[in-house]
Amino acid sequence: MSATTTNNYKTTFILDLRESEDDSAKVLADLTEILASLGGTVTESEDLGVREFVRAADRRYTQGNILEVYFDGPATAPAQLQEKLRLDKRVNRIFVQSV
Repeated sequence: MSATTTNNYKTTFILDLRESEDDSAKVLADLTEILASLGGTVTESEDLGVREFVRAADRRYTQGNILEVYFDGPATAPAQLQEKLRLDKRVNRIFVQSV
């Protein structure tokens, strides 16, 4: 097994841009940069826009901007990505799937 094995991932981000000056394009650029620093490469991305939550945990936060990002990267990339974004107020939730 080679040390440069990459996996394919689909990551869905729920963004909370209420208190941010940034838009989803700026967040996507930042995410692309972070993934590159982790050895990943964004292969495809899609901004799904603002969506209402079916079940909102917080009445003041009932909708979020959804970003889908497909990337190739090492097996350690998802955990490292979540750790790097843990304190980023713009990112409300991160869902990572292998594809």
